[in-house]
Amino acid sequence: MNLSRPLSNVILEDLLQMPQYSLDDTEKNGVLLKLIKEQLPKTMANPHIKNLFEKQGIDIERIQNVEDVPFIPVQMFRYFDLSTNLDEKIARIIKSSGTTSGSQSMIPISKETAANQMKGLKSILEDYMGQKRRVMIAIDHMGINDPKKEITARGAGVRGFSLFAKEILYVLKEYSNGELVLDMPVIEKLQKEYADKDVYAFGFTYIIWKTFCKQMKEKGLRLKFNDAIVFHGGGWKKLTAERVSKDEFSRTVADLIGTKPERIHDFYGMAEQTGIIFIDCEHGNKHVPNFSQVIVRDMRTLKPCKVGEKGLIEVMGVLSNSYYSYAVLTEDIGHLEGIDGCPCGRKGRYFRFDSRVERAELRGCGDTFRE
Repeated sequence: MNLSRPLSNVILEDLLQMPQYSLDDTEKNGVLLKLIKEQLPKTMANPHIKNLFEKQGIDIERIQNVEDVPFIPVQMFRYFDLSTNLDEKIARIIKSSGTTSGSQSMIPISKETAANQMKGLKSILEDYMGQKRRVMIAIDHMGINDPKKEITARGAGVRGFSLFAKEILYVLKEYSNGELVLDMPVIEKLQKEYADKDVYAFGFTYIIWKTFCKQMKEKGLRLKFNDAIVFHGGGWKKLTAERVSKDEFSRTVADLIGTKPERIHDFYGMAEQTGIIFIDCEHGNKHVPNFSQVIVRDMRTLKPCKVGEKGLIEVMGVLSNSYYSYAVLTEDIGHLEGIDGCPCGRKGRYFRFDSRVERAELRGCGDTFRE
């Protein structure tokens, strides 16, 4: 790690420019705590956040550890406007998929927040791909990025991962009834003209499996790339009934695209923390970038769990200035695999996702938010 200033004076831009996974856990916690405590007073402009802090008796000056930063349950994005910067105009609203409850989160994004999120994602992907621009295969349909439509998590994902694309090819098309099918002219073009190109692919897990893989196998098709990289995330819950393991998924996708299973990278992310994703390394561990932290909390006491103990995943981040992103408690269960000790060499915490909480709902949180 090369910094022109001491850790006590690090700013967000430093975290975005330095190589990711370069801070050990203790160093990172100190930097994040400083940045978060500087920003927390500004969040009080939001009446819901202010009410939460007051009812819980939060004294910002007395917060001594990242684990003590007040978290908000992710469900609150479905019911409340959590904008925190009333001075800057909201550029767009991102909507989550709403696959668990049927309701969607509404995440307000300012121009500064969007810029930080793009820088954050770029610095994460550089660690896995380098800085070289490549051909991108979007395992989705072109309409997902229609500027006339609202921005969804899928659309935001395609846009984010296109940062390293010198060309984007969408391999699916959508019929008027919403059905997704292979776009055969694009598949044939990839087979004939792109076999020797540097390629990476992105898609949502359930779309890759239920549409791309299924139809490619039915038609007896394969792409023939030498060393393509594939990033995928989201939708594992939809594959539970089919008992699809990560190993089976990786082997199948690698065979159909033409690469090695270890080049198929599952990642964990959420619309409420856009710009922060946790990508599997070659050992199957999800790593936390310098501008984020992950805490696993006991489902009964909400106290931090030890390494190896399962609990609710809390995601912390410092990329947003337009909504409360500093500590968000998810509806997902996971466990820490370790801290600063992954064989891949990346520093910081590394964890694994285990499952979704069935019909998750933290009762009483809405009342705490209301005035």
